[in-house]
Amino acid sequence: MFSSDQFVVGSDILDIGSRKAELRGRRNRMTPDDMSFGMPTQMPVPQVSNPAEYCRNNFASASGNKDNNQDIKFAKGTTTLAFKFNGGIIVSVDSRSTMGAYIASGTVKKVIEINPFLLGTMAGGAADCSYWERNLGRQCRLYELRNGKRISVASASKLLANTMASYRGYGLSMGTMITGWDETGPQLYYVDNDGTRLKGRYFSVGSGSTYAYGVLDTHYREDMSVEEAIDLGKRAIYHATHRDAYSGGINNLYHVTKDGWVKIHAIDVNDIHYELQEAKKNAMST
Repeated sequence: MFSSDQFVVGSDILDIGSRKAELRGRRNRMTPDDMSFGMPTQMPVPQVSNPAEYCRNNFASASGNKDNNQDIKFAKGTTTLAFKFNGGIIVSVDSRSTMGAYIASGTVKKVIEINPFLLGTMAGGAADCSYWERNLGRQCRLYELRNGKRISVASASKLLANTMASYRGYGLSMGTMITGWDETGPQLYYVDNDGTRLKGRYFSVGSGSTYAYGVLDTHYREDMSVEEAIDLGKRAIYHATHRDAYSGGINNLYHVTKDGWVKIHAIDVNDIHYELQEAKKNAMST
């Protein structure tokens, strides 16, 4: 039998992700030897005096400079991008889900379809992005029911930024783009887990974003045709997946216009590789 004080969650759970928690964790680091296991039918939570501290010190994110020699490191990787042009908005993402060198899935849907005119992308913790963007979809639908009109992209991104700001320091991991078409035309915003909210012409988020930005910075033009924009979105994701080991799988690409979003394609990046290599070979031979 375990005494009741063994299951008490300390109030310092509110400090998760803060500098204060990191310093305390270094002083009071626990090991698996400190944990005892209950009956097989019980919920498998750490049965220690402070489960929150145990989880923080042993399973915390290894992003940035937060590596405290945890037993399990939550390392993440992805490539997502979106850009505006005269013909609307292109949203292009990969589909690989990783934790360090381990590839958990190759078919993750990283575009959240919030409503027929609004899209969100996922980068960071898959659970955090999926939950909070679906929560944003609920808030947007309630706004539409209360006011009799669709919410603007600016307002939707502000709702998400406000939610993230209220949870700052709780250990969330999210870098997302909220984009769509409203009464003011095509709009694109970046929102992250700190509550940062930025408006721009194009963004790329994830471990492969530096490679995607290289392609976007070189070839992006506002006066591109729809075909050129689709090709740019495809090529940017391909080059990111080619150079970044934590990105890959399927390239899912969406086009947003005044009539709403349309999914253009879902192509394996390996097929894109051979397609581009063949085109390069033919160009050199002529």
